[in-house]
Amino acid sequence: MSEALAAWLAGQRWFAGKTGRIQRVEVEDEIRLGAEALRITAVTFEDGRRDRYLVAGDVPRDAGAAGDALDEPGLALALLALVAEAAEVRGRRGRIVASRTAAFPAAPPPALVVRRIGGEQSNTSLAFGDRAIMKVLRRLAPGVNPEAELTGFLTEAGFPHAPALWGALDYVDDAAPAALAVVQALVPAATDGWQWVLAQLRADPTATLPALRRLGEVTGALHATLAAGRGPWLVPEPITDADLAAWAAAVEAQVERARAVADDGGPPAPDVRRALAGLAECVKIRHHGDFHLGQTLRRPDGDWVVIDFEGEPLRPLEERRRKHTPLRDVAGMLRSFGYAAATAPAPAAWEEQAREAFVAGYRARTAGAPFVPAGEAAFRRAVAAFETEKAAYEILYEASHRPDWLPIPRRGLLSAVARLRKAPAAGAA
Repeated sequence: MSEALAAWLAGQRWFAGKTGRIQRVEVEDEIRLGAEALRITAVTFEDGRRDRYLVAGDVPRDAGAAGDALDEPGLALALLALVAEAAEVRGRRGRIVASRTAAFPAAPPPALVVRRIGGEQSNTSLAFGDRAIMKVLRRLAPGVNPEAELTGFLTEAGFPHAPALWGALDYVDDAAPAALAVVQALVPAATDGWQWVLAQLRADPTATLPALRRLGEVTGALHATLAAGRGPWLVPEPITDADLAAWAAAVEAQVERARAVADDGGPPAPDVRRALAGLAECVKIRHHGDFHLGQTLRRPDGDWVVIDFEGEPLRPLEERRRKHTPLRDVAGMLRSFGYAAATAPAPAAWEEQAREAFVAGYRARTAGAPFVPAGEAAFRRAVAAFETEKAAYEILYEASHRPDWLPIPRRGLLSAVARLRKAPAAGAA
């Protein structure tokens, strides 16, 4: 095993094995692109788990200094050229296969300036001028990646609130193909939705409310578009009793895990199955899966774009592609308002006003849709159940990564459980 390579991998933000002990690192394949190479690198842990990662260039580089060839414009432009040509390049064992969509410009401008975008947790993102962005998926997972799948469908459907998919790169060997990268149109001069809300809260909190109502409308339009999908992985399906039982059990289990790490034990989950009963006549669809303000962009014209359809990267691909109620996305966004209110900080009434504005926009856009309950009480009960699940997840995350932030999800869990307990009976509208 290369000790230097193992140490370098363990120090990368996108490396998902930080809690495990590395037993072996092996370069399984090398694909040359000009002066650089992409290396498919297998990491085996002492517990037997095995992951594959994309390593760019010779690591460590420059006589022991850590580096990554994706910092080199030449490699980034070579990858974009593969997509432009829908080409493939062979390595020692497998090959990289590129594909392009009709959205790829017929004549992209030459001499694009490449820059690396900071802040990613599980991927590496590269911007090409103000035209395109390439998300490089460092951890290889065999199967169809939801980012390319959903943005490809939304592009074909003409949905205006998601980046257009230009193309993708896959690694193919004797296993199932694994996504390496997706290329999308860059939204020029856009502002991160989380940062925009925080800035507005410090300047004029009331200015956020019409914008968040509009975000609710855009979210509803997203779900309506996804609900029109066809094919086995996109077509809506009826929600079954088994679905409701499994979803309720998942919420309750998440709450119990959170109670185990909360100082005071936290509140027990109410009867979640009762809270979800209003979904029995609805359908389940594909949805975003990891929805919060940081997964949105605020365009200069004041409208919204939804980004990052990959789902939670640590979950298996099959689970991320599984249909569910899109009210999980609604719950995720409402929890994001709780974090924004605590971070800015916001006036006492702002979080509730933001919630109501977003929900009003969402309900207006999805009235009569088969994926939401018609009755207001049933809608709010189901959302509260998934807020409970999300807040419990946040407690576990903050306990491990940011203990000082624990009060935020604990307040969110208390609020969500209180909403469930005061909800009308399951048969109420």
